[in-house]
Amino acid sequence: MFFIFIIFASLVAFVHFKVQQGRGTGPVEKRSNSSKGSIAIGIFFISFGVNSYMNLQSSVSAFITLIFVIFGTINVFFGLKHYRMLKPHLSKEKAALQKN
Repeated sequence: MFFIFIIFASLVAFVHFKVQQGRGTGPVEKRSNSSKGSIAIGIFFISFGVNSYMNLQSSVSAFITLIFVIFGTINVFFGLKHYRMLKPHLSKEKAALQKN
């Protein structure tokens, strides 16, 4: 039940960040929301893979779980890396947009 909640919450977060990406005013803000969406979809892939293995528990589901976990981990890793790179520029962009 825990993984189902995580799956649902990560999908809601992904949709939220993609909508915010479309509504963003500056390019850094849009890229920041894109990287947050990447983190959310990575969490979805990881939790979906683990949940499918816990329910099915076969060798095929173990292989599929491994693929989902690897792909999700890559999404989370690069999403976090990209967000950390953009975070200092995001506050500068917000301050510049508020001046105008």
